[in-house]
Amino acid sequence: MSKIKVMSTALSNRIAAGEVIERPASVVKELVENSIDAGSSFISVEIERAGSRLIAVTDNGCGMDAEDAMLALEQHGTSKLLSEEDLDHIMTLGFRGEALPSIASVSRFSLITRTADSPEGIKVSGDGGENMTTVPCGGTVGTRIEVRDLFFNLPARRKFLKSAATEEHHIEEIMIMLAIAHPETGFRLQIDNRIAFHTPASSSQEYRLRELFGKSFTDKMLFFEHTENGMNISGCIASPGFTRPSRRDQRVFINSRPVEAQAVYRGIKEGYATLAEPGRYNPVVLFIDMPPEDLDVNVHPAKREVRFKSEYIVSRAVASAISAALRRTRETGATPAQLPPSGKLPLALVLDAAEIRYQVEKVEQRKLTGLFLDGENVSPKDDLVLEGDAEMLQIQVAPEVETVSEITPPEKTPEVQVEPEKICRNENEEKTFDIPQVSAVPSMRGTAERMWEQPAAFSGNWPEHIIGVFDNTYILASSASGLVLIDQHAAHERVMFERLLDEAGRAEVIQQTLLIPEIIDLPRQEISLLASCKEVFERFGFDIEPAGGNTVMINAIPQNFGKCKDISGFFSDMLHELTASSDLKSSVRPENIARAACRAAVKAHDVLDIKAMEQLLEDMKKCRQGTLCPHGRPTMITLSVKEIEKRFQRR
Repeated sequence: MSKIKVMSTALSNRIAAGEVIERPASVVKELVENSIDAGSSFISVEIERAGSRLIAVTDNGCGMDAEDAMLALEQHGTSKLLSEEDLDHIMTLGFRGEALPSIASVSRFSLITRTADSPEGIKVSGDGGENMTTVPCGGTVGTRIEVRDLFFNLPARRKFLKSAATEEHHIEEIMIMLAIAHPETGFRLQIDNRIAFHTPASSSQEYRLRELFGKSFTDKMLFFEHTENGMNISGCIASPGFTRPSRRDQRVFINSRPVEAQAVYRGIKEGYATLAEPGRYNPVVLFIDMPPEDLDVNVHPAKREVRFKSEYIVSRAVASAISAALRRTRETGATPAQLPPSGKLPLALVLDAAEIRYQVEKVEQRKLTGLFLDGENVSPKDDLVLEGDAEMLQIQVAPEVETVSEITPPEKTPEVQVEPEKICRNENEEKTFDIPQVSAVPSMRGTAERMWEQPAAFSGNWPEHIIGVFDNTYILASSASGLVLIDQHAAHERVMFERLLDEAGRAEVIQQTLLIPEIIDLPRQEISLLASCKEVFERFGFDIEPAGGNTVMINAIPQNFGKCKDISGFFSDMLHELTASSDLKSSVRPENIARAACRAAVKAHDVLDIKAMEQLLEDMKKCRQGTLCPHGRPTMITLSVKEIEKRFQRR
């Protein structure tokens, strides 16, 4: 008897659903893409319980007749591919014919559809892809699909769904991406009877972005269009200085399909070249139209990943488009105030010609200590002016550029002794620092819990005497163990994190009322976050009220943020990190806000006086875990006396 059997249709559809339908957002993506392919001018999506109870997608597209409605639920039933040659010229969002049967096999499914030339519609329904029935029904032209009780017959898959807040976040992100890619189509998203967003059809890409992300976002973007190697690249890029802490706002569309492509991300980085800030990402919305035969979208059932015939050509085209847009803006004088003055970028390393491009991206705003190019020595007293894009750097001497000393010691610099036993001895006793027991803040979750479990990065004696500062970023101090380097940003983050959590637990919080309220335009997702978690923000001392549309008004901030110079920038970064968090539960927890709010801490290159640095060290001593920042990075490192002596070959 043969051991090999042919799978049943229901079983094969469930297996296919494991790849195609990862979560409720996958269902929304597949159904909305089908509606777009059907020529819809308006698409409405209704969600209940983060999609686990109901996902309903209604469109006014071409609709289907009774025969097509049944064939659409057959595995690999599609109207978009008729021959093998069509596979090399895919211009539709869907084409594999797997989505509808996969969705139907893991839900209680119903489809109502009618064509314009039919007097009545047809309804197809079934549970788990079995016992599908068809009955005539009324209805408007178009299609409505209802997916109820998703994964009801796959309890293991249902158990592994994330929290409602996380699943809703993924659904909103999918809808925003599709709305950006298709401004000619109107979209409406309703979550638990709450309108997440409602945007009408528009012929203007800028108008669609303004609706979704707010006026302040689009005002900082540069719109452009570029053609190269048969590709048309258009969209908008952020002005230099407008950055985000993650790549989430770098959105790429190829032939109107949202994708993730490392080749494009490399091109974005090369296009900004020296204008990119380390650890930060410039928001971009890129539309790349290219011949379909030059890329492969049939890589994965989710169709999120694509492959190019030549990644290098794509990267170079994107880099050229971005650098040309930045150059045109600089030449016309339309660049916002965030642009650095005349492209002057001092360096702080000894470089050769082969290393210059790499080092320019790594080190900015440094003093040139010596440079040899083609046998010519440039005086250390002069800085460089870098002109042109990253591929064609022209170097000229630019005298009379003011620079700042890298190490700015305090007025009275204590002498650092070499003998370990004499370094921190005072009149009474030798001062040493014992790392306190690590105790988690109550109800810490996710990253914070993992952070508390990590061993402390600093295992020496606590720094006692500040002897200087390097690069206006690292405080130099002496201790019984040697030379200590303190990252002022990471250290201040830790101090603020613990203060915020402590204050959030108090009955009364101390607010600082703003003399002039701050008006901020925010993306739709962040508006929704504020609306659902207003009470948690109030516990920290924020007073925020909606001002209509995408606008909110900040009336008061926590006392700890009183010295924050850029309230709108800090608030945007904080909300950006919160919406990007994958560990949010049913609502934002205080530790989530505290960790995100640490972005108001002093930054690298901020100038601190000696009193501020001494106060920072004192505050760190009071922290439960002063050696790690809230994100797990060390706040300080130690160079021992033995290591220093070894470097100087004294041992």
